[in-house]
Amino acid sequence: MSGLFLNFYQVEIDLKEVSTKALNYSDYQSKEDFISLRDSNEKCTFYRENDKILVWSVNEFKSEFKQLPDFKINLDDNPKILSRIIENGVIDLLKETDSYRIFKNKYSNTWEIISSKDVLQNSIKGLEINRVVHFSPYFCYKEEKLLLGFTLSSSLKNRFTWSKQEFEKNGIDTSGLKGKEDIIFANRQSINRFLESRGATENYETTRTRENQNSTSFQIINNFYNWLEKSKNKLELPFGLNISSISKRYLPFENDIIKSEIIHKPQRYFYSNRKNTQGLRYYDQMVKTYMPYSLEQYQNKNIKLGIICPSEYQGETEVFAKKIELKLKEVFHFNNLSFYFLKTTDSDLKSYEHAIYDKELLECDLVYVIVNQLQEKLPNNLSPYYKCKAKLIGNGIPTQDVQIETIRQNLGAFTMTNIALNSYAKLGGTAWTIEKEDKLKDELVIGIGSTISKDGQFVLGIAQIFHNDGRYMTGNCSPLSSFENYAENLENQLFETLKPLVEEMKSSGTFRLIFHLFKSASEKYEIKAINNLKERLSDYNFEFALVHLAYGHNFRLYYNDGRNDIMAGSYIQLSKHSAILHFVKNSDLPLKIDIDKRSTFTSMFYIAKQVYWFSHLSHRSYMPSKRTVTIMYPSLMAKMTEELKKVDNWDYDRLKFVEDKLWFI
Repeated sequence: MSGLFLNFYQVEIDLKEVSTKALNYSDYQSKEDFISLRDSNEKCTFYRENDKILVWSVNEFKSEFKQLPDFKINLDDNPKILSRIIENGVIDLLKETDSYRIFKNKYSNTWEIISSKDVLQNSIKGLEINRVVHFSPYFCYKEEKLLLGFTLSSSLKNRFTWSKQEFEKNGIDTSGLKGKEDIIFANRQSINRFLESRGATENYETTRTRENQNSTSFQIINNFYNWLEKSKNKLELPFGLNISSISKRYLPFENDIIKSEIIHKPQRYFYSNRKNTQGLRYYDQMVKTYMPYSLEQYQNKNIKLGIICPSEYQGETEVFAKKIELKLKEVFHFNNLSFYFLKTTDSDLKSYEHAIYDKELLECDLVYVIVNQLQEKLPNNLSPYYKCKAKLIGNGIPTQDVQIETIRQNLGAFTMTNIALNSYAKLGGTAWTIEKEDKLKDELVIGIGSTISKDGQFVLGIAQIFHNDGRYMTGNCSPLSSFENYAENLENQLFETLKPLVEEMKSSGTFRLIFHLFKSASEKYEIKAINNLKERLSDYNFEFALVHLAYGHNFRLYYNDGRNDIMAGSYIQLSKHSAILHFVKNSDLPLKIDIDKRSTFTSMFYIAKQVYWFSHLSHRSYMPSKRTVTIMYPSLMAKMTEELKKVDNWDYDRLKFVEDKLWFI
């Protein structure tokens, strides 16, 4: 039995002053010039340091570099350079083995080391699964102690060994599958179609489940570490440097500098601030027993639910209608529910378009749109669901799409419970809230998320405003932004939304704004917007924190070498401005939290606790989300709004009719 393991391997290396060569950065400012310099000197490393480009090599310099002036570097004060040296040494050693395909992820500082071995052992002709080890250099300072080393993680990568022609030769439909020339990309759509056509789904899923176990991943990276530790003397490093040790240690280490703490989950409150005094296990049971937080607003209110359903689906949909009625009454205690069932003559777009102008349907509080799986894949302008949603939102009516395949095959308790919860939230109800802690300063939390447009561009959702007690203050997403107008839109949105709120908070003196960001903050966007906001709110005194929340990193956690689950709420502070926080007990992937150093509020544990508690406020499911709602909600809103923009004659301003409801979940 072993304890909690963080996949950081610490490297001990000589720290000393070394001498290298330096070029003037001004001579290589263009991208083309720098690439030419690098490509013509493959044995050298080029590293920009302010106005210089440092050059070093494990081999002897060319004569043109020997003539350059010396540049002294104290490695003790330059961990970035030292980390780069270790990175190059490890990757060069791996390349010498000629056993792996090696790539650097262009979006992160992580290398993919891909084995050629087929995990499927050639049991599925045309498809193979390769094991990948991810290597990422890392350093940080904690309590003035430099921690230098790297992280290792593992994943699986699908690859088709059949060409497009071989797909077609074996009777597999390739229409709609993404690819390049004669290659089919192994994405989810193509994998599912391939497996179904070959009758190999069970074999594939069994193998992936086995190979994705945390204990298997731990063993893979542990084997890689053992090989690297034994091979450390083979690493070719410049300046005569030598690695004395590569350490694998369980938490805590460095005299408890790096340790695990537990952030407890928040208390949930229901109607009239009732708590789970009976020790009920499931959250839906708690809502049913203690009644929803907003009970008085809805219990005796006349609620009319509409259903748009093609006539061919009538029988199954009637079963769904009865089940959702019973679930809403049972759990959320509605006394006055009624349904308006509207049949369409067919399942084509025109039939749905005709239905949404029905007078009685437009009197409903929420409309369920019954569609099929094929309709979900249609372009938005031809999609019955998006056509209905665009029209009904303009009339202040949120919608919920339900696939007929789900109704036929998967109307179990779990599915019905979540559909009912989504419905209650879209009606404007609050099933529960979480405990709040009294604070000296008032506080607002602003979430900024993103989605990807059809042409691959980032579209930003700004911004969801929450009070520090979890109250959802506003869902006005502002006109969607691209990066070109992001800073200006963010500033204007924040000013217009915050002005009335800060007027209420100014009596408490200094207040606080905490930004939860899907990306790291930059001078060009978030900092610029906040500085301008401070000028426009010069009569008010506030401090701020810019917090980047992300899963796109290489840290992993394992308990008992991956054989046991990790406690949700496990928190490890890596440095003053960085920490990891674990949400899903049977996963090895924690959330990484980074506070921008330009923030005026940098209380890491406090912010991590806030992030964890906000994950218990998602009304998409009763279970805590692995993404805090401050990031998830604006991302969902941005995605849904981007989709609605593709519907003919849809007007963005119509969202104001539903901004008090979670219409986008």
